[in-house]
Amino acid sequence: MKKGIRAYNLYPKLVGSMDMWIQHFDRIQAMNFDWIYINPINYPGFSGSDYAVKNYYQYHPLYVTGKLDFENPEAHVEKGNKLLKKVCQEAEKRGMKIMMDLVINHTAFDSPLSKEHPDWYERDNDGQLIHPGALDGEKWVEWKDLAQIDNAHSSDRDNLWNYWLEMMLFYMDLGIRGFRCDAAYHVPSELWHFLIPRIKEKYPDAIFLGETLGCLPEQVVDIAEAGFDFISNSFKWWDLKDEWFLDQNQEYSRYAPSMSFPENHDTIRCADEFDGNQHQALLRYELGAYICSSISTTIGFEYGFQRQIHVVDATPSWWEPVSYDISDDIAKINEIKASYDVLQEDNRIEMLQLNDEHLFGFTKESRNGQEKIMILANIDSHQAYMVRELHVHGIMGSDRVKDISRWHQMEEVPAFLEYNLNPGEVKLLYVKR
Repeated sequence: MKKGIRAYNLYPKLVGSMDMWIQHFDRIQAMNFDWIYINPINYPGFSGSDYAVKNYYQYHPLYVTGKLDFENPEAHVEKGNKLLKKVCQEAEKRGMKIMMDLVINHTAFDSPLSKEHPDWYERDNDGQLIHPGALDGEKWVEWKDLAQIDNAHSSDRDNLWNYWLEMMLFYMDLGIRGFRCDAAYHVPSELWHFLIPRIKEKYPDAIFLGETLGCLPEQVVDIAEAGFDFISNSFKWWDLKDEWFLDQNQEYSRYAPSMSFPENHDTIRCADEFDGNQHQALLRYELGAYICSSISTTIGFEYGFQRQIHVVDATPSWWEPVSYDISDDIAKINEIKASYDVLQEDNRIEMLQLNDEHLFGFTKESRNGQEKIMILANIDSHQAYMVRELHVHGIMGSDRVKDISRWHQMEEVPAFLEYNLNPGEVKLLYVKR
């Protein structure tokens, strides 16, 4: 299995033109991310939603001209291609790669493809385009700006599938090196079995991240077995207590490594969720980074942005004043994560029974059995708590335990540990056998 990655989600609408994206690359590199993930950048349909792609070979004007001028998008294609190639080159100069969102489950309702290739779409008994949707509680919500692609049963399936392949190779040729596959479980696994090996035949290092949030366990397995390098996980919604996440992550890790995140473009911001408490936001990032093979977060997380991203309405004017800056802390966490195999893998988490309800702890061993970590964390954001662990050496199977925490490292780790954890502090202990 692949080692984990550290991905920074640069949401394009918050930044503006591609030239402006590049201005963030030095600070993203300084935070020790190795991938930059960008949401859909193509020309949208009438709703303006990033996820309602009207034309896969034209660009949203904001990213080319820096303006919201939607006239004559075809006039900006050549410049857009050159800019995207430059973006990829500038990222690679800094040791990072670009991953783009791939939306092939549906298009914008007003996409010309629906007229050029009517057989590529699902239609009702009257021949009308079908809108995709989702359950909101018990209510079915239909997305009127979208039209459902018939990837599974189209009578022109070969040409449809080859259209997706050629489009993906086009962007790979410009320098894209990975795809975050939107609603991957809504796309038939046979199509992924068709696309992924063909992409990797030309670009062996390409990666595929499958969005699998909210799908059934058997769907996750189908996606993982279709060749995906990574799948998303539900760590964000875990209360650090219930068994469901541990069981789920243990099961899914048999098939593919997973990526956690403290927030993404679909969720509320951590700074809003935790009332501006940077200790709690950072705690969720750090625990997710050490528990799961891969980690990602969204632009503005490091600055305490509180306004949830909106796939239609967001603009660069939504850029917020800095509430706090945890960039250096993120950099240190990412540096530690990249330095140890056990932190770049998914493996069984063994929970520790600690002496206070405000404390959280677990151990995790590398897949080859050569490395082991122990995490001891204060999940309270306001008060310090004393952690007591009587059998550190016994649990770790060695008396050569090192403290590799990002701050306040102990020179020696005693067998009987008593340590006062500050609010949100994570103690990371390590053994190499």
